[in-house]
Amino acid sequence: MRTGQPAFRKLAPEGDAFSRMDPTQQKVFDDAMATFAPATAAALAAAYDFSQFGTLIDVGGGNGAILIGLLSANPGLRGIVFERPSAAERARRKLTESGFAGRCQVVAGDFFEAVPEGADAVLLKHVIHDWDDEKATAILDNCHRALKPGAKLLIAEGVYPPRIDTSLESRGAAANDVNMLVVAGGRQRSEQEFRSLYRAAGFELTKIVPTLARVSLIEGVPR
Repeated sequence: MRTGQPAFRKLAPEGDAFSRMDPTQQKVFDDAMATFAPATAAALAAAYDFSQFGTLIDVGGGNGAILIGLLSANPGLRGIVFERPSAAERARRKLTESGFAGRCQVVAGDFFEAVPEGADAVLLKHVIHDWDDEKATAILDNCHRALKPGAKLLIAEGVYPPRIDTSLESRGAAANDVNMLVVAGGRQRSEQEFRSLYRAAGFELTKIVPTLARVSLIEGVPR
C-alpha cells in the first residue's frame, strides 16, 4: 500500500510476475487464460472486422486459443503467435491439434526485446494491464517498430470507467485494478490513460470498440 509495488519486488526488484513462474505454474496460467479465450475471441470477431487484415500477430498470445477463434471466424486471415519459448511450444501443439498450423506460425521471443515484423496488425489481449506505464510503453515501442505502414495496433482489455459507482461493472473494474497491482505491478487504464500511453509509444488512438465480453478493442495507428 505504501509503495504501489507488488510484494515480490522486495525479493526481486528487477523481476516480474511471469519470469518467477516455474514451468508448471506457467502451464496453469496459460491454461487458465485459454479457458476464457473462445468466448472472448467470438466477442472480438463479432465487434470488429478482422477480415481487413492479411496477417495478425497475437503478442503474448499464450497457447494460441484467441488466434484460433479469430482464424475460425475469418477464413482469409493468417496469424502469428508470439510468446515466450515455453508457451510457444504449447501454442504449436494447440494449433496442430486444432488444424490451424497451416495458417498460423509460432515465434518464440521476448516482447521487451523485439516483436516480429511485417504484419497488418498487432493484437495484445490482456497484456498491457500487467505492466506499469514504463514497461507498457517499452512493449508498444517494439510493436511500433514491427508494424508496416498502414498497420494497426489493437489492445483488448477492459477500459476503466471515468467514475466508479456501485454497479457490478464498476466493482469488477476496481477489483481487477487492485488485482493487477498486487499480482503483477500493473493497472487498469481509462480512455485518457490509454490515449496518453499510445502517444508515448508513437501511436494515435483512433477508436474504442466495446464487445459483449468484458473487454473493449482499443485501436491505434502509428503517427
